[in-house]
Amino acid sequence: MGGMTFQPAARSQRNSHAMVQLPGVHHNTQFPAQILGLFIFTMTEDVFAVISCYVSLNDTDAKCDPYPQFGAVAGQLYYDAVAPPFVVRASNFITLFAMTPMQLDYISKPVIHVLPLYKVLCSSLTRLLTED
Repeated sequence: MGGMTFQPAARSQRNSHAMVQLPGVHHNTQFPAQILGLFIFTMTEDVFAVISCYVSLNDTDAKCDPYPQFGAVAGQLYYDAVAPPFVVRASNFITLFAMTPMQLDYISKPVIHVLPLYKVLCSSLTRLLTED
């Protein structure tokens, strides 16, 4: 999708981390999730995914996250834990993300740093860095 390859975690850890825009009350919010499985509903050819979203920091720990102040280019911290799996349309995938596990003194639980790999942003940065 969009030049990116999304795969289940059992097949590729690297391509199994997707930013997902969830339907419903959270329709404008993106969540990091691990893709556990992909399947096609053959009657409609729609692609679906079984995902588990990473758990957002509680309000106290979120105040200690230095990354959001820099916007999308810096990413955000989440707990290194996932919610129960559920099914979404694969069309809800936005982009892949890079994940770095961390143990921080000021947050009691292990966290991950989530950095979305927006293809447009990466292409723009690459052009800027390679221009003479």
